[in-house]
Amino acid sequence: MNPIISLIRSDKIIVLTIFIFSVLINYYSAYRGIFPMDSFSHYDIGFRILLGDHPFKDYWAVSGPFIDYFQSLLFYILGANWISYVLQASILNGIVSVTTFFLFKKIGLQTLYSFIYSICFAVLAYPSSGTPFVDHHSTLLSVLAIYTFIFALQRENYLIWFLIPIIFAFAFLSKQVPAFYFLLIFVSVIIYHFLLNFNKKTIKILLNLFVSSALVLIIFFLFLNIFSIEVSDFINQYILYPQSIGANRYLNLKYDLQNTVLNFKFIYLVFLIYSFVIFKSLFKNKKFYTDLKFKIYLISLFTFIALVNHTLLTKNQIIIFFLIPLFSGLAHIHVNKELKLKKYLSLFLIFLCIGATLKYHLRFNVERKFHELQSVDISQNLDAGSINKKFTNLKWVTPEAQNKQKLVEEIKYLKEMENLLKTDVSNKIIFTHYSFFSVILDENVNSPSRWFPQDGSAFPIRGDKFFNDYRKLLIAIILKKDIKNVYVLKDVSENMFTDYINTNCINKISDNKNYKKFKINRNCKELN
Repeated sequence: MNPIISLIRSDKIIVLTIFIFSVLINYYSAYRGIFPMDSFSHYDIGFRILLGDHPFKDYWAVSGPFIDYFQSLLFYILGANWISYVLQASILNGIVSVTTFFLFKKIGLQTLYSFIYSICFAVLAYPSSGTPFVDHHSTLLSVLAIYTFIFALQRENYLIWFLIPIIFAFAFLSKQVPAFYFLLIFVSVIIYHFLLNFNKKTIKILLNLFVSSALVLIIFFLFLNIFSIEVSDFINQYILYPQSIGANRYLNLKYDLQNTVLNFKFIYLVFLIYSFVIFKSLFKNKKFYTDLKFKIYLISLFTFIALVNHTLLTKNQIIIFFLIPLFSGLAHIHVNKELKLKKYLSLFLIFLCIGATLKYHLRFNVERKFHELQSVDISQNLDAGSINKKFTNLKWVTPEAQNKQKLVEEIKYLKEMENLLKTDVSNKIIFTHYSFFSVILDENVNSPSRWFPQDGSAFPIRGDKFFNDYRKLLIAIILKKDIKNVYVLKDVSENMFTDYINTNCINKISDNKNYKKFKINRNCKELN
């Protein structure tokens, strides 16, 4: 055989190709436009951690502390710029896509098909956001934990079992759900597995899981102690407050044909094929229910249910189309072995997967639907390097600025705000969805939250039982950081600040269309 052909066919080259492609496709997407609230959600805070800030005591953290610290590490190594910001999401996209390839290979899918489905997975996984985002991180890290679980079931390697709680911890500290749903899936299937295979090895596996879980908890509580973060603040912000939001959403959750089925039609289609071949195997082999492939099917079924419900609950854009190549690959394995028409059904799965991948690539990666840019002509962008060189080559276009004139005005406004804030050398807080001013000013702007929506999804608003907890945090920041001035830029309502501070403690000294400026009065009783 020609040595070049042999090299191309080697798994090492294929794995490298998948990883590089996964990274590049995510970079391609991340450079195509901006949705300020989401696109910059970890940008400033990743930099602020390098300046000494920490979640739960320096900003309200309803999600994402793992992403913040990972981002701060990348900023420390590579500098705070758009390239190093996008790298985090790109690395995770590469790792999970490569692991998807290994999964297919390990359970019997041919190399070529494993490669095709893994490439499709890479297109549909993280690139819909491109930039670090809590739902993507939690979902894909949870998928990685489940992959690790499957490898552990297959090989019974104790080190692999040891890694599972660690990966779940990273997923949970990215966002509580869907990580918690995947943890329930893991517990359910492992109980099923142990009921069928209880032996001496079971005790060792449970011991590894216990030691790993205990180690994770010990390290986490040491982290809280080292950085003087109160356990009660973590519990209130990260556990109890999100539960109160989720409970209200569950009460209003409605299932209908469009949202529950039609929006996920291609996932349903490939999963129905997958289910058909699994049940055919089950009827053919009465002991198939003990087989690893049946356990993988149970994991897939529970994953599908969990992620559809999570999507309906969050009411975000759909991010789970990567299930199409995942379920297609899993179905393909059984089609090859079980069906007489395997050639035609295999081709159908491949072409369906590629077609759906191209469809959603166009919608989410090219048109950028996840960032609400589907109705915007992205070709009418401006180079964000004109805002700051750290954004060079980023195509600046936002949902609010849909033509060149509005883009010019938006960039001019941001430059004016930068120049204004540079002239104020005092310690200050800035409320804005453009969360990059800490980086471009090279100083801490002390924002008390990564987001400022008015619906209470990021921090408690007036009337919420956790309102006073957030209010105390804001006051603590003002006192600890010796804040002199507070700026509320035009993209955020001023009540995101004024609702939490007694009017005797602030004086509005500027009020125009671009920003509101408040001077802190430290003589008031509340701040003494």
